[in-house]
Amino acid sequence: MKKYNNFKYACLLALVAVSFSSCDDWLTVYPQDRVVEENFWEDKNDLEGVRYAAYKQMAASVTKMAIWGDLRSDSYILNPVNTNNAQANRDRYQEIMQGMPDSSMTEFEWDDFYKTINYCNKVLQHGEEVLEKDKQFTSAEWMRMRAEMIAIRALNYLYLIRAFKDIPYTTKVINNDSEIESFPLTMQLDVLDSIILDCESIVGQARTSYTQVRDTKGMITNTAIYAMLSDMYLWRASLRQGRFGKNASDTVEVDTGFIAHSVVGDYTLCSEYADKSLEELEKQYKELLNRTPRVGDVRREDWGLGDIYKMIYNDFEGVSNGMPLNMEAQNNIFARAEGYRSGSTGDDEGQNSIESIFEIQFSRTDSRANPIVNSLYGYSNGTHLAVSEDALGEAFGGKGSDRMKFDSRAWTSVTDKIRNGEEGRGNAAGGNNASAGGGGYYCVKYMRPDVEITVSNPKEITTYVSSTSYNNWIIYRMTDVMLMKAEALACIGGADNNKRCQQIVNAIHRRSFCDYEQGTVPVTDVNQSSTIGNAASTGTDYVRLVMNERQIELIGEGKRWFDLVRYAERNANSQKEAADERESTDEQFVGDGQTGVKLMVETFLQNTYKQLYPVLRNRFKNRYGLYCPIYYMEVKASDGKITQNPVWNKSKYDN
Repeated sequence: MKKYNNFKYACLLALVAVSFSSCDDWLTVYPQDRVVEENFWEDKNDLEGVRYAAYKQMAASVTKMAIWGDLRSDSYILNPVNTNNAQANRDRYQEIMQGMPDSSMTEFEWDDFYKTINYCNKVLQHGEEVLEKDKQFTSAEWMRMRAEMIAIRALNYLYLIRAFKDIPYTTKVINNDSEIESFPLTMQLDVLDSIILDCESIVGQARTSYTQVRDTKGMITNTAIYAMLSDMYLWRASLRQGRFGKNASDTVEVDTGFIAHSVVGDYTLCSEYADKSLEELEKQYKELLNRTPRVGDVRREDWGLGDIYKMIYNDFEGVSNGMPLNMEAQNNIFARAEGYRSGSTGDDEGQNSIESIFEIQFSRTDSRANPIVNSLYGYSNGTHLAVSEDALGEAFGGKGSDRMKFDSRAWTSVTDKIRNGEEGRGNAAGGNNASAGGGGYYCVKYMRPDVEITVSNPKEITTYVSSTSYNNWIIYRMTDVMLMKAEALACIGGADNNKRCQQIVNAIHRRSFCDYEQGTVPVTDVNQSSTIGNAASTGTDYVRLVMNERQIELIGEGKRWFDLVRYAERNANSQKEAADERESTDEQFVGDGQTGVKLMVETFLQNTYKQLYPVLRNRFKNRYGLYCPIYYMEVKASDGKITQNPVWNKSKYDN
C-alpha cells in the first residue's frame, strides 16, 4: 500500500483538458496516472494548454490564499450570527483564530500550490524542445511564455514561504511514480533568494499588455513581475533585519559567481521596483485609453505625487444627508469596474480595474465562481468572518475618531448596518439587518455596495448590497504596491524617506475621505497637516502608519496576517534567545524571534483579542508560531525529510 503524500502527488502532473477565456485549444487527455511524454510535446499549442492550466489551477488556491493571509489576523472575529451548515469549517476557523491550529486541518494542505508549480516546471522543461520542433513558434514568444511561468512559480513559492516558512523546493518536473522523491525542507531565506534571482533574470521579458483587458490583468505582465519583486525584496529585507540587524549584508551564490546584497539595499530595491510597476501600470492605462476612449470616463487624481501615482478619484462633491454616494474607487476596483466595460453589464465582463496589476479571473459563463466571496467575507448569516470594530478603530487613530467616521472605506469594508437588496435600494424584502443584534461589521467590498448616510446619527450608515460570486481575486493592485514602497521608505528611515512615506499614505487616505456633515471633499495637497490623514512623529510610528493604512485599504484581500508576520520578523531580536529546533547553519546564531512575536501580539492582536492576547503570546512562543503547521500526512509520508513546525508539533491524530 502506498503512503499518502500530498506534496508528492501534487507534483505528479496529470494533464487535464482545460478551458480558459483566452485559450481556444483543448489538451488531449492521456490516462491521468501517466503522461505519455513522447506523444505530447509537439507544438506551441501543447505548451499553451499547460500554461493556461497553471492559471486555472491558481484559481483553485484562492481559498487558502485568503485563509493563510487573513484568518489569524487582528482584522476579524467570527461572525456572531452563522446559521449555515458548515459548522465544521467554523469550528476549525475558530481554533485557528485562537492560536490553536492543528496539523490535521485540511486548511494546511499545500497541494494546490505545488500543482501550479509543476505545471510551470512542465512548460519550462519542454519549451526549448517545442521551439525546435514547431517552426511557427518564435523565440520571442517562448521568451515571454518562459517569463510568465518563472513568475507564476515564484509567486506560488512566495505564498508558501509566507505561510509555512521552510518548504520543499524544487524546479524539477515530476511525471510519474518512478520520479517521485521526498524533497526535504529548504530554508525560507534560501527559497526567497532563489525566486528573487529567478525573477531578476526575466525582468522586462514578459508582455506589457495583451489585446484583451482581462488577459492584461489576469495574466503575468512586466507590471506584475515588478510588483512581485517589490514584495519579495520587502520580505527579504524584513526577514534579514530581524535575524541579523539592519546593517547586515550578505552574498548569494549564483551560476556566474556571487551577488552581494544588504538589508537597506533590499528596502531600496523594494521602493524602486514599486515605481517600475506603477510606471508600467500607467503605460497600460495610456495604451488602453488610445484603444478604448471610454476608459477616460474614470477620473483620476495624482494627489501631488506625480503621474504614476494617479488613482481613481472618489467624487464626493456636494454630498448631503441621505444621498447615495458615488464611490468610484471602491466600485471600480471591486464591484463594477466601469472603466473597463465594453457594453456588457453582466457579472462576467468589465471586472478588471485600471488600478489592478494581477487578478485571478472568475466567470459565470465558464462556471468559475470565487469560493470565498460569500464564504469568508460578506454580509450573510452563512459568512464565517465579521470585521473587528476594535481593530479597525485602532487603525484609524482610535475608535470613533473623525478619521474613521469620514473614511468611505469604512462604509464598504466595515459597515455597521447592511441591507441586502438584489432589486435595488429600498427593497422591502431585503431590509433586514445582517445580524439579529441590529449591527455588526462585515467586509462587503466585493458585494456591489451602495451607501446612504444619516447625518443626525453618524452611526446610521447603511450599505445596500447585491451579492455576486464571480468577482475576481486581486493579487496585486496599485495602492498595495504604493504602500509596499511607503513601508520600505519607513524602514530605511530619515527625514526625506519619512516625508515621502507620509505623502503616499496621505494620498491613499484622502481619496476616501468624505465629511458628509459639512459636504467637504478632500484637498489634493498631500503635505497639508489636518485630521484627514494619520500622523507619525518617529521612525517606528511611520511603520505603524503604513501598517494601519494597509489594514483598512486591503481588508478582505488576504494580506493582513502576512503583514503582521513581516512586522514580527522585522522586529525580532537579532541575538540568540533560545535553542531553535529547525535552524539552518546560516541561521545558527539567530534569535528565535520571540521579541518580534511578543511585540506584534501586544501592538496589534490585543486590539481584537483583548482577553486572549496573553494566551496567544504564549502559544506562538517564537517565530515558528507565526507560520502554519504542515499537514500531518506530509510529515508522516516523508521518511523524516519533512519535519513538523516545532511550535505546532502535535496532531490530534498522533498516537
